[in-house]
Amino acid sequence: MPKGHKLAILAGAGILAILPASSAYADPWPFDGIPPDKSNHSYCYTTSVDAQLKSYIPGAMNYLADATTIPAVTLHTPCDTQNSNGDGSPATDVAWFKIWVDGSYGEAPCKIRTASDNSICDQRFAKINSSTINAAPNPHNQFIKTVCHELGHTAGLDHYSPLAQFPEFPGASGQPQDCMASGEVNAIANRYNPAASWIWTYNQHHINDANPWWS
Repeated sequence: MPKGHKLAILAGAGILAILPASSAYADPWPFDGIPPDKSNHSYCYTTSVDAQLKSYIPGAMNYLADATTIPAVTLHTPCDTQNSNGDGSPATDVAWFKIWVDGSYGEAPCKIRTASDNSICDQRFAKINSSTINAAPNPHNQFIKTVCHELGHTAGLDHYSPLAQFPEFPGASGQPQDCMASGEVNAIANRYNPAASWIWTYNQHHINDANPWWS
């Protein structure tokens, strides 16, 4: 490991990342270097999604529509899993899954690229590890935060690590905590005592990251 770097577990995305210890924040846009397409942000439920998980998703989707300049957030039934080369229309942007994610509450990998530009993500799998969340100290709030967090990734938002040995904060000084924080809800709340709304909102730093893409 390079000198001056640390290994941080980014629990919200289920990955390990080597991050500079001196970094003021580690949430560049877009997440993992792959931006979403610029059309409506559609979503769908795979057959794995049960009533418990489904109860948390519409509120997150509605908030994303209200908080950003995304033209519209729409529900697709069923999921479209092909880009326009396959069936003439773009894939559903967010395909929700209830699925085991090793060592994490969730993740949102890009699975389909757009037909016209392979550098753009047409569909991400928003994977929610309900089994691990239900075993967490505060399952209800953890579901809210995890759904918000993984949805943020589908809109290009990156995470940050307030619980790392050298805490990473969300952008400019003074920005409040938001759901793109990686980690367990109670641990973050107990350490930083933020307002409860952080578990389902994006702070202005992250909104400002996303909005220019759709403006």
